[in-house]
Amino acid sequence: MTTATGTPITTRTDGNDPAGAMPLPTRRDEAWRYAPHRDLARLAFGPAPQAVDVPADVLAGIPQLGGPLVVMVNGVVDSELSQLESLPAGLTVHPGGGADGGDSRLAPHTELDAAAPVDAYDALNRSLSGNGVSVLVDAGEQIDPPIHVAHLLHPGDAPNAVCGRVRITLGEASAATVVETHVSVGDLAGGASVRTSIVLEADATLEHLVLQDLSAQQMLLARIEVNQHPRSRLRARSFNLGGRYGRIASQVDLVGEGAEADLAGLYSGSGDQVLDQQPTVVHRAPGCTSRQAYRGVLDDSSTGVFSGGIDVRPGADGTDARQSNDNLLLSRQAEVDTQPRLEILADDIACQHGATVGQLDPTALFYLRTRGMTEDEAGRVLVNAFADQVVEEVRHDAVRDWLSRRLGHDHD
Repeated sequence: MTTATGTPITTRTDGNDPAGAMPLPTRRDEAWRYAPHRDLARLAFGPAPQAVDVPADVLAGIPQLGGPLVVMVNGVVDSELSQLESLPAGLTVHPGGGADGGDSRLAPHTELDAAAPVDAYDALNRSLSGNGVSVLVDAGEQIDPPIHVAHLLHPGDAPNAVCGRVRITLGEASAATVVETHVSVGDLAGGASVRTSIVLEADATLEHLVLQDLSAQQMLLARIEVNQHPRSRLRARSFNLGGRYGRIASQVDLVGEGAEADLAGLYSGSGDQVLDQQPTVVHRAPGCTSRQAYRGVLDDSSTGVFSGGIDVRPGADGTDARQSNDNLLLSRQAEVDTQPRLEILADDIACQHGATVGQLDPTALFYLRTRGMTEDEAGRVLVNAFADQVVEEVRHDAVRDWLSRRLGHDHD
């Protein structure tokens, strides 16, 4: 099978075609316009390699959160590396997904799985990801500390790309924090497609953090699907930092009246990185609130992409939706492509969006230099202050400290 341009589509190593009749996305597809398609075409998706060793320093380099830890190596849970003993009351973790165990809390995810894939990479994930892992919180439970799902990519020569699957359900009036970290072993070219589905029942509260820090020749295709019921609250923060191509695509469906979604993120690129943010919030019920606030720092020849959507469906009266995207370019070769997407099909709504692209303020640089700083020191202070507006919103010290070290920021 080939795409419209004649490029062979990636397949299983056994020759089966898990993407069916779907061609790979091209630059003609709006959501993939700025992706590095030549690099993506080199990905060969297949089953996870067997007997992969993970160096101790890789695990030591991820945030140490002191709670439940699920380690997924090439999309498969590694029970020896995971820490799932003595789970808090009210928390269930199915290392094999639990889809075959009859757990009724997984039924909404089965419904999500039945929907048509959005593109060929989504189809590949559904075919190759297996059962993955499921995280389930009982109604009324408040889980602390955070639940950590660490995705470790260890690419081989063939195939060099794998798929992973995560399911998260919070029962009625429950609360939890889930951190997903994406790191890798070695510097071989490769990639991962990871699909996370989240169901928040009525009055549930979830803080969901995504930390992407793959090696320079590797790519992440992350898709996050959220289904929110009445008065549920989502606080999502993404940090898109590593890799040749980092793509974090989120779709949040507000299906229950009074649901709230607060999405924010930071993407910080250098070299020839492409860091791609694709959040969409769909308002399907009345009285819902959503916020999107993303910031980008681009240096060298890196590219930042923000394509944020607000979709207000008929009947979603009383919607309050706001979106902002602010970017800082540190090089003449750096580029940012920002595109708000609004579709409003309801009455009595309040929607607004804004985007900025700029460079370091010369007046602020001059002021700091008059206080004894070098030009480099002054620039670093301004960049840190810009990025830290997102970093400082992270409520968990270990994650915030990890981000500060990764970004080279100084904190007390």
